[in-house]
Amino acid sequence: MAILQTNDIFKTELSEGQHRLSPEEIHKVQQVVYGITIDITELCSELNIPYMLTGGTALGAVRHGGFIPWDDDVDMVVERKYIERLLDAIEQRYPDRYFVEAPLRTPGYLSSFIQIHRKNTVCREYLEIPEERCGIKIDIFVVENTYDNAFLRRLHGMRVEAGLLLLSCYRMYLWRNEFYKLSQGNKKAATMIHLKSFIGRLIAPTGKFWYAHVQRLMQMCSNDQSEYIVVPSGRKHFFGELKLRSDFLCAQKRKFEDREFLFPKNIDWYLSYMYGNYMEIPPEDKREYHVAVSYTHLTLPTNSRV
Repeated sequence: MAILQTNDIFKTELSEGQHRLSPEEIHKVQQVVYGITIDITELCSELNIPYMLTGGTALGAVRHGGFIPWDDDVDMVVERKYIERLLDAIEQRYPDRYFVEAPLRTPGYLSSFIQIHRKNTVCREYLEIPEERCGIKIDIFVVENTYDNAFLRRLHGMRVEAGLLLLSCYRMYLWRNEFYKLSQGNKKAATMIHLKSFIGRLIAPTGKFWYAHVQRLMQMCSNDQSEYIVVPSGRKHFFGELKLRSDFLCAQKRKFEDREFLFPKNIDWYLSYMYGNYMEIPPEDKREYHVAVSYTHLTLPTNSRV
C-alpha cells in the first residue's frame, strides 16, 4: 500500500512556478493564522463548544512555545455534535472576515476536513485550485464516534479507509496535471500518480456520489457516549487516529505564543503517539513544509488580528 501514499511528495517537490515560502513569508502567514485561531477559539468558548489544538500545533506549543518555525498552520479538533453549530456561528459572526469550506456544505470541496479561510488573503499552493479559494487558513478535524464492539469498529474503519483511498485517487485524477509536474524526476512518484489517476478515472463518473458516501460513512456511529472515538481525516487515518474517549477528549490550557489555548491534557502521551521522539528537532531535509506556493502573493489585510 506504500505506493499509494502521496503526502511526502508534495512536501518535498516543487513544480515550475512554485517556491518555498521564505522565513519572512512564513512569519506573515503565521500572524494571520494566529488571528484566525484567536477568533475561532474565543467563539468556541463563548458557545461552550469544546475544542483542542492538536497535531503540529501541539508539538509547536511544547517544543517551541508556539509555531514550529518552518510551519504555517494550526490544527484543531471539534466533536461531530458541535461542528454545524460552530460553522453556522462563524459565518454569522464573521461574514466579512472568514469563509468556510466543509464537506457536504461547500459545493466543489473535496477534502474530508474543514478549512476556515481569512478573506482578502491569498496563499495558493496549486494551480488547480482557484485563487478565490486559497485564503490563509486553519484546519478543523472532526472527532467522530465509533463502535465499542471490536468487530463493528474494525468494519467501520475498513470501510472508511477504503473510501478515503478512493477519494484520494479521485482527487489525483482531477489534479493529475499538477501532480505530474510535481513528480518530474521522481520515477516512484510518477508511477504512484499514474496508478492513482487510473483508479480515479474509473470512479470519476460517480466521484461526487462516493465523496458524499464516504463523509456519511465517517458519521455512521451516532453514540456520543461511545468508549472509542476517531479522527478519520487526520494524518494517521482511521486506525492510526483511533483513541479512547477518556484518553483524548480531556483538555488542559497551555501557552501557545502569547496566549493560552486548550490542548490534550496528556500531551506527552499524545505527542509520543503521533510523533515518537517529539522533542528531537528534525534535520532540514526531513521537515514538513506545508506550503509550496504557486504563483502566490500574500495580501495581508490591514486590519488583521495578530
